[in-house]
Amino acid sequence: MSPVLQTTTTRDALVAEVRRRILSGELAPGEVLTENGLATTFGVARPTVRSALQVLVARHLVHAGGGRSLTVPVLTEDDVRDLFFVRTPLEVRAVREIVEKGLPLDRAEEFLVAMEALPATAGWAARVEAHTAFHVALVDCAGSARLSRIYPAVQEEMQLCLAQLHSAYPGPHDLAVEHRALLAVIAAGDADRACRAMSDHLSRAEARLTSSPSPHP
Repeated sequence: MSPVLQTTTTRDALVAEVRRRILSGELAPGEVLTENGLATTFGVARPTVRSALQVLVARHLVHAGGGRSLTVPVLTEDDVRDLFFVRTPLEVRAVREIVEKGLPLDRAEEFLVAMEALPATAGWAARVEAHTAFHVALVDCAGSARLSRIYPAVQEEMQLCLAQLHSAYPGPHDLAVEHRALLAVIAAGDADRACRAMSDHLSRAEARLTSSPSPHP
């Protein structure tokens, strides 16, 4: 029986489901994705599959190699470092903007509360989603439409990274405590201290991920 797809369009449903399988590890790094295979699995037409794969390639969740080969990306430690190279200045700048302008943190607080509500039994996928939602909300608090438009793409690749290196990811309680401490420093109103806290937070995350045992060195 084909999986049931429920969303606005069949293409969007297929994008969401393939994304879920990639981020959950059901589709392993390096696994080849074919139009025929996905069309058979989900019972949809090949043009729909082709369109969905184009979306996933644009979101960097599927890699277009030589010829017509499409695969689940294999992220290396260099990829992790490059992601943080892009991510860190964006988040630090957002924090400075928030503190110097006294902008409200209500949205970030809302998602932090959701993170704190995660049960001890929460799987890594739930933790990653909560973590991503918090950081996206925090960046949104800076009030920059362009930053809010480009930043989620960085987090999309971060989720892929965490899917492949999730053994380094903290448990629900540790995750919430760490981010509660970070938000408290930002809310305290000292811009330099807040920026250092964000930079240190991301440096620790990068170190944790690059030191994690990975089958794809």
